[in-house]
Amino acid sequence: MKTGSPAMQLQHLLWLGLGLSLATLPHLARIPIWVSIMYVTLVAWRLSGPLLGWPLPNRPRRLLVLAQYTLAIAGLFAVLKTYGTLSGRDAGVALLVLLSGFKFLEARSERDYYIAVCLGFILVVTNFFYTQSIPTALYMALVVLVLTTCFVVMNDRNRGLGLLQRTRLAGVLLLQACPLMLALFILFPRVPGPLWGLPKDAHSGITGIDDAMTPGSISKLLQSDALAFRARFHGRVPEKGRFYWRGPVLTYNDGRQWSRDERLFFAPENKLTNLGEAITYTITLEPTNQRWLFALEMPTGTSDGRLINDYQILRHKRIRDRIRYDQVSWPDYRLNDESPRVLRAALQLPEGYHPRTIELARQWRDEGLGDRQIIDRTMRRFNRENFYYTPKPPLLEGDNIDQFLFETRRGFCEHYASAFVVLMRAAGIPARVVTGYLGATYNPVGDYYNIYQRDAHAWAEVWLQDRGWQRVDPTSAVSPLRVLEGIDRAAPEVGRAFGFEYGNHSLAVVIMRQFIDSWDNLNYQWSQWVLGYGPKRQKELMHYLGFEDIDWTGLTLGLVVAIGAILTVIAAWFFLRRPRDPEPARRLYDRFCRKLEKYGFCRLPFEGPLDFATRVCRRHPRLKHVIMCITDHYIAVRYGSDPGRLEDFRRQVERFDPGSIIKAG
Repeated sequence: MKTGSPAMQLQHLLWLGLGLSLATLPHLARIPIWVSIMYVTLVAWRLSGPLLGWPLPNRPRRLLVLAQYTLAIAGLFAVLKTYGTLSGRDAGVALLVLLSGFKFLEARSERDYYIAVCLGFILVVTNFFYTQSIPTALYMALVVLVLTTCFVVMNDRNRGLGLLQRTRLAGVLLLQACPLMLALFILFPRVPGPLWGLPKDAHSGITGIDDAMTPGSISKLLQSDALAFRARFHGRVPEKGRFYWRGPVLTYNDGRQWSRDERLFFAPENKLTNLGEAITYTITLEPTNQRWLFALEMPTGTSDGRLINDYQILRHKRIRDRIRYDQVSWPDYRLNDESPRVLRAALQLPEGYHPRTIELARQWRDEGLGDRQIIDRTMRRFNRENFYYTPKPPLLEGDNIDQFLFETRRGFCEHYASAFVVLMRAAGIPARVVTGYLGATYNPVGDYYNIYQRDAHAWAEVWLQDRGWQRVDPTSAVSPLRVLEGIDRAAPEVGRAFGFEYGNHSLAVVIMRQFIDSWDNLNYQWSQWVLGYGPKRQKELMHYLGFEDIDWTGLTLGLVVAIGAILTVIAAWFFLRRPRDPEPARRLYDRFCRKLEKYGFCRLPFEGPLDFATRVCRRHPRLKHVIMCITDHYIAVRYGSDPGRLEDFRRQVERFDPGSIIKAG
């Protein structure tokens, strides 16, 4: 601050430090510990000046200035060493936290104060790079209130407002901005895709179904309660046990890992015969940083992605933001024709791997078993022999298929799907692994289904000459509950969705379920109408309001009209709520002006108090002292929030007699 007592400076610093620290607080768990320590050290160093009288870096103390610059350069190189770059989300946030600390340390003037507050607002925005949840939004609204209060504190020169009055004024200012904010949010023309994009490292923490599968890769997802996507059905809902959400189809096997064969990415050549009734639904997919979309079997494609030959839906770019797309699927279908190269790829086996499994399959074929009989025998083997379904299978150190089938016999869905497909290929039956999700959790409050990462699943498809591609889920032979009731029943140690025992219907549990469903529905609506408010949603809302064919020109015109109407209402509200009788200070000042008016000094409508006083004093210098004193008191009471000087102001106006002073001159 340029002027003011140490106490005033301390007051400003405390509010500024509070606002910056609250904006930085969520980042402390994301940035390196040394960044947090340096930030706290810089804040404590600055506060130690007015509190303890410790020296601060300034021109007379050149060694402290040198130490400050040395710390800044060291912090810059430390960020570069930690992240390998100075750009990107994580490195940028770490630099911004350090910059806020150094700006707080060097804050001396009013200009420094305002710059630091603006840095706080930027820090608020960076928190949404990591999460856009409702709690985050509420917390950031609190931080914005504190930072806005910092502006009020700086402009309360005479400290006439208390804590609650300052916070209330800041809240009123923010509430007055809300109508304009809503008008801009709803009516500002939306363009397909974001106006700006996050750097690549903003998506590094995303988990989900990958395009490759190894033993244990899917079972790792069981530890995640994160949401994969939501589905809302329009009409018919699939029967229990048929919630197979198709994702990446894995054809190539190198002996340890299954992966996609991108040479087979072409338009569907096989003919899909739709049987029965279609299912229509809308999916809201969380960011995956992958290209594939999920859909019930068998999908017909969507405008958001292209359907390839294995009925996997690929998007033209990675999914780095929450997206919403409509889909139509046929649960009853028949795939008739297939490309020869696809069938050849579905028979591929790596050389030198799985000898015992291959020998078993060929033995079955030598016994004269047909394709269906081999499939049935494999399923009976899983069902009747000592195979166990477990989310914590033992580590496979040798040939993973042979060791699983003949030794451990404990595995998760990927183990059974992998072993099944290898057995089929060894017997000459084209087969492939399909990954995705199985199951859905119904939310009765919002009438939609949640699919979590722990619902990740793998199954198989086999090619039969008379039926085409057929889904076979080997897990169903070992754990039918996994297919019919979901992972929470099949593996109770995994089901942590509600934090209580499955099937418990006590009053407390029912109330807790209702609360969880209501909160989840609130998050769903938040994602649909706030986070997912794009061109499609905007068009739907305009259609609901009666504007069916409105384009960006109409939206712009509507935005201008809405802003004009809001400003008119606000102006009218201020005018109507203005009291008919002026406030005490204004009444006293008007009385003061009327006394001067009797002697030919009329205050002009556009003339401020200081300009008016200067003009009068120029003509009658003998009035200067008393007029400037009265004017200073009026400005302090009316504009400086200093009600303690009101009584002095009243006495001065009452005693003021310009005639006697002029005559005495």
